[in-house]
Amino acid sequence: MKYHETDDYSFLLGNNHYVYDHTEDANTLHLFIKSKPHSCKCPICGQESNKLHATYKRVLQDMPIHCKQTFLHANVYKYECENPSCDCKVFMEDLPFAKASQVRTDALNSLILGVSMFLSNEGASKVLALLGVKISNDTIQRLYDRIEFADNPDVEEVGIDDVAIRKGQTYATAVYDLKDHHLIALLEGRDAETLMEWLKSHQKIRLVARDRASAYATAINAVLPDCVQVADRFHLLQNLLGYLKDIFKAEMPSSIYIKDGKILDQEPEKILREKKPDKNYLATLHYDNTPPMNPDGSEHLYDNKKHYLSAKQYKDQAENRKKNGS
Repeated sequence: MKYHETDDYSFLLGNNHYVYDHTEDANTLHLFIKSKPHSCKCPICGQESNKLHATYKRVLQDMPIHCKQTFLHANVYKYECENPSCDCKVFMEDLPFAKASQVRTDALNSLILGVSMFLSNEGASKVLALLGVKISNDTIQRLYDRIEFADNPDVEEVGIDDVAIRKGQTYATAVYDLKDHHLIALLEGRDAETLMEWLKSHQKIRLVARDRASAYATAINAVLPDCVQVADRFHLLQNLLGYLKDIFKAEMPSSIYIKDGKILDQEPEKILREKKPDKNYLATLHYDNTPPMNPDGSEHLYDNKKHYLSAKQYKDQAENRKKNGS
């Protein structure tokens, strides 16, 4: 496989990288990639440099393709900074799809976290293995431990709700930015005091979408009395469904009878019908309960581990199978 100028791998790697070779076997796929530009900006001074210092290889596990474990073999460049006043002498090219020292791409990490959100770590590891991702449950936990919530002190619109860390035992308060719905804080517990302390450092909040917990309302009124509080869509829909259930219970009868696409005013009369046996099927069954006999005429004591196919019962069963085409 050779790279041509017309080849487009932007959907996979972005606009600055291309695939120049690949290998494949029954379980894995290896893609060998390079960057198109031969220059890079210094991360310290920002000056563009095209003076190549060295190259090194990075192997990254990527999103599986056709349920095959997929690896990217990146040929990464090192450059020398051409600014004599800059303290940085050598710097490495950044990969847009993976951070430094990562062994998995950002897209794959997102997939792993997305699957493990709904399963245990061990269950997620087994499901991901079926998709072509090799990762242990301990590694999934380490990914979770590295997650950091980017709090925004200037946020103006937030959503607040309680979440179960361990249902029935441990709860927390989740705070979301309503603009892009990402989590910005996870507070311990679900009482008013914890939320009040967080609100004191977020005085620009003017709108809160929350559940119906009185503790949250108390905290918001105490710290941000001018803030507008609204019920979130989930609890509004929950209230609507509750009212609809009450209406249906009052207006609709407990039992509804439908016949030929029409609703009947009363229960229809039951019609008893005798179901006759299938004589053709019964004729294929063998009910000879005489004890099986050995070739010498003696009674055979049945043993699950031994079968005498010349016995009458086995011959009858074989004939029935031939007649039925099985």
